[in-house]
Amino acid sequence: MTFSSTIEEVNSTRRKFKISVPAASIKIAFSEVASEIQKTAEVRGFRKGKAPQALIRKFYLGDIVKKAADKVINSAYSDASKEVDFQIVSYPHIEPENQFDENKDFEFSATVDINPKIDIKDYSDVTVKMNPNLNINPETELEKLLTSYARVLGKTEKDETGRAVVKGDVANVTYKVFQDGIELKEKEAVTQLIELNGSNIPAIEEAIIGLKASDTKTFAVTYPENYQDTELKGKTVEFQLVLNSVETIVPAPLDEEFAKRLGHQTMDEAKNNIIETIKKSNEDARSNAAFAQIVDHVLAKNNFDVAESLIESTIDRAISDANANASKEAQVKSDDESVRAKYRDWANKQVRGILALGHIARQEGISVSDDEMLRDIAAYAMANRMDPRELVKRAGTQIYDEFRGQVMIRKVIAKILETAKIEYTEEK
Repeated sequence: MTFSSTIEEVNSTRRKFKISVPAASIKIAFSEVASEIQKTAEVRGFRKGKAPQALIRKFYLGDIVKKAADKVINSAYSDASKEVDFQIVSYPHIEPENQFDENKDFEFSATVDINPKIDIKDYSDVTVKMNPNLNINPETELEKLLTSYARVLGKTEKDETGRAVVKGDVANVTYKVFQDGIELKEKEAVTQLIELNGSNIPAIEEAIIGLKASDTKTFAVTYPENYQDTELKGKTVEFQLVLNSVETIVPAPLDEEFAKRLGHQTMDEAKNNIIETIKKSNEDARSNAAFAQIVDHVLAKNNFDVAESLIESTIDRAISDANANASKEAQVKSDDESVRAKYRDWANKQVRGILALGHIARQEGISVSDDEMLRDIAAYAMANRMDPRELVKRAGTQIYDEFRGQVMIRKVIAKILETAKIEYTEEK
């Protein structure tokens, strides 16, 4: 379509396209729309789709004008917006400058919010604090995991030496539980295996350690308030326990059968897969730990404007998410300005932070391939026990942009961490 356009700077984050379409292009649009309507139009005295275009223009003029105007505006704006060197972040606000007429030039404006291209400075000298647990050696972590898996997939053997049970052993026990002198029958256990590895209620493990086979012991246990069993949480009960036997774990051998039980064909394949999982998990954890610190640093060093529409849409999503997790009585109206005001500072920082990282990605030449984005979607779907195709079907195709953005942010954070000063500390 033939047209001419100019761009006016309204402010630092808004641009106005002024577009002029000549009458010749308008006439073509009218003709094309009329022809499309003609194919399905039903006019008395003519078979469906056979009425002459002159009658179509007479009976369907209103539809023709509306559809032709939409066609002209959408086509001209779409072509004009492809030629700009800035990122458009809103739908256009269209304002006709004159009457849309088949025989006249048509002029209109399209106002949009933009993400102006800026250069982010001073982002390579950031200091980031991290928990020492995030400073790992993947090979060491691999050995720990293989040792743990081997124990889980191993077997237990009874120790016949008569020695006392120690930490790391498996205790074969039978016990009864009493509360205020009344036996809790449903809590009774017979020949239950308890691995003394620190994963159980401390008081239970401490009471068992040091016993020998056939020893009995009565002891009190107070369950924490957050214990998963609602009948026991926060309660103090009495255990009457018998140690039936001391057993040890014989780890499974690290052979091909072991690899197959982990879902792999060979040990080399299992090790490679596990170590890649370790690395990605650690990278994600480091990225999450560094994100807020890096954003705070970058925003403190760089001041730039952002489009108000981005802040408003971020507030809309935040309120929608909050309402989705609230009772009906606690839900709030998204158009309540007092409610929106509570989110405004957070939304402003959120938008500026994400845009700043996007600018850094451009400056560093960081991009996200389709394969990287699809792998991230697949990993998310697997973690949530979903088919990736079902996830896309539910969320819509915009999910591709969301995950591409998430991968991009992680890559930018990883890039910044390459030159950042990392301080490993227990404090957060």
